[in-house]
Amino acid sequence: MPGQPDLHKQGNLLIVALYRRFTASSEGRRALTRLLNATTRGAATGFCLRGGLHLTSLLFSLLNAARRRRKARLQSLQGMLKESLRYTAFLGSFAGVYVAVDEGIAALFGKQRSSDWRAFVAGAAAGPSILLTGPKARHHSLALYVLLRGVTLLVRCGNKPDAPPAVRALLTPTRSRHGDTGLMLMCMCTCQLAYSWILKPQTLPPSFVHFLNHHGGHELWYYKAARELAHRHWHGLPPEPLAALVGTENEGLVAEHPCDWAHPGVGCNENALRFLPAAYLRALPVYLPVYLLSGLLVHRRALFAAGAPEIWAKVLKGAARSSAFLAVYCTLCWRGACFGFQATSSCAPPVIAGSAWLGGLATLLEKKSRRMELALYCTSHAIMSFALCLVEWGVVREWHVPDRLDVVMFAAAAASIMHCYSDGNGRHRDVFRSKYLNYLDFVLGSEGHEAGAIVHVPSTRDLLATG
Repeated sequence: MPGQPDLHKQGNLLIVALYRRFTASSEGRRALTRLLNATTRGAATGFCLRGGLHLTSLLFSLLNAARRRRKARLQSLQGMLKESLRYTAFLGSFAGVYVAVDEGIAALFGKQRSSDWRAFVAGAAAGPSILLTGPKARHHSLALYVLLRGVTLLVRCGNKPDAPPAVRALLTPTRSRHGDTGLMLMCMCTCQLAYSWILKPQTLPPSFVHFLNHHGGHELWYYKAARELAHRHWHGLPPEPLAALVGTENEGLVAEHPCDWAHPGVGCNENALRFLPAAYLRALPVYLPVYLLSGLLVHRRALFAAGAPEIWAKVLKGAARSSAFLAVYCTLCWRGACFGFQATSSCAPPVIAGSAWLGGLATLLEKKSRRMELALYCTSHAIMSFALCLVEWGVVREWHVPDRLDVVMFAAAAASIMHCYSDGNGRHRDVFRSKYLNYLDFVLGSEGHEAGAIVHVPSTRDLLATG
C-alpha cells in the first residue's frame, strides 16, 4: 500500500546498522567472528556426522545388495542427502543461536553479572533448532536421551565437594561404588526393548525398529512369526500352523517356540556361535564411521602428525571394541531368549521380556566411561516405549501432551548441558569428558571461562591447524 513502510528494507537497514556497530570495536568483531565460526562449524559437524553415517551405510549396502534397483538406490540417496542437509541446518542454527544469545546477554547485562545463568538461557533458546530436522520428524527418544545426559551432568555437579551440603546429601545414592557402570540399567532396558521390538514395535521409533530388525539378523517374517506365536501362547490358543510362516520354507510348521524355525536341527549354543561373526560384520558399519568422524573432529591435524599411528590405533580399537559389544549384545539376547523358550516351552510375552536381559551383560565389553552412555541411550528408548505400552495395555488413559514435547525436552536438555559447560565462568567443566570439551570449545569458541571472557581460537580457516 502507498505510504506503508517497507518492512523488508527497514530490516536490511537494521542488520547493516547492527553489523557496523559490532565491527566498530574489537570486542564486537570478536563476537561476530565467534558467531560466524560457530555457525559454520556446527553446520559442518551436522553434515559430516549425518552425511558420513549415510555414506558409509550406502557403501556397505552397495557392496552387499547389488540386486537392488537403480531407481530405489537413487531415491534412497536423495533421502539421505535431504536428511544430511537438514541436520546441517539444525546443528549450524543451534550453534549460531546459542552464541548469538550468549553474546547478546553478555553485552546487555555484563559477562560477570550474567555468568551464572547466561549459558542456561542461551542453551534453552537454541533448543528449538531441532525443528529444522523436518516438520514431520519427531525426536522424543533423542530428546529424552540428551535430557538424561544433561541430568547426569547436573548430578555430577551436585556431587562435587563444593556443592551445597543439602544437594550432596540428596545425591548420596548416586555416589555408590558401582553406581556408574550402567550394567543393571542396561539389563533392565533390554527387557523392555526386547518386548517392545517383538510385540509392540509401534511403540518404538521406526528408525530404531529398522536398526533392530537389521541387527537381529533375520528376515521380517521371523519376527512376525514370533509375535504371532507369543500372542497365541498368551491367549491360550491351540497349536496350529502360523500365518506368518506362509510362503517360507517353514510353511505348515506347528511350532512350540521360535527355535523350531530359527535353527532347526541345530542346538542353541551352536546357533549362537554361528550368529556371532555375521553380527560383528553388521556392527562394523555402525561404529566405524562414528569413531572415524569423532576422531577427525577431536584430533584434527594430530591425525596426520608424528604421533598419528597411536591415535589411529586408538580410533580403530574403539570401533572394533564397540562393534564387538553390539555383536555380543545381539547374540546374548537371542541366546537368552532361546534359554527362556526351552525352559518354559513357551513364547509368551513375559518369557520374551524376562529372558532377553542377558544381552545387557555385553556392556562389560565396553570401557567403563562408555557403559553409562549406552545405558542412557537405551533407557531413553525404553522409557518412551514403556509409556506408550501403558496406554496400549489400558493401564492409563491416553494423555495429552504438547505436539512437540520433543522440542521442549531438547531445549531443557540443551539448557542443562550448556549450564554445566559454561556458567560460573566454566567452574563445572570438569564434569565433562575431555573429548567433549575439546569439541564444544572448538565449535562454540568458549575458551577462557576463568577470566570471564570468551575467546574463539582458532578461526575456521585454521580448522586443521590445532590438534
